Amino acid sequence: MKPTFEKSCGTVPYTKRNGEIYYLLIRSPDGRHCGFPKGHVELGESEEETALRETLEETSVAVRIRPGFRHEISYVLSNGVHKTVVYFAADFAEQTPAHSEGFEDFEYLILPFDRAYAALTFENTREMLRKADKFIASL
Repeated sequence: MKPTFEKSCGTVPYTKRNGEIYYLLIRSPDGRHCGFPKGHVELGESEEETALRETLEETSVAVRIRPGFRHEISYVLSNGVHKTVVYFAADFAEQTPAHSEGFEDFEYLILPFDRAYAALTFENTREMLRKADKFIASL
C-alpha cells in the first residue's frame, strides 16, 4: 500500500553578485516544471541533512544553510498523497551547478529575483521566494 504522506526537503539556493541576489533554479528535462532542488527524507536524516544532500545531488553545489529561514509547502499529489516540502535559504557562493551522474538531467538557471519569480511553475513556490528574498536581503 502506498504511503498517504510524503516529506521532502530542499533549499532556495542563492548567491550575491555586485550586491544583487541571484537564485539557482532547476528546470525539468521536459521544461514543464521549474523550481528549487528538493528530495525525499531518508531514514535517520534531519531536514537540513536532506536539504543539503538533495541540493548537492541535483546541482553539484555544496550550499550553506542560513539559519532563520525555514518554509513549509504542503499540497496533495494527483494520486492522493499529501506532500510537505521544507525549504531552507542556502548560500551557494560562486559555485557552478552541473549535472550529477545518475540523476535527472536538469537545466540550471541562475536568475535575479524578478526573472526567478517569473520562471517558477507554482504559485506556492513564488510566494516562498518572496519570503526568502526578504529574509536574504536582511542578512
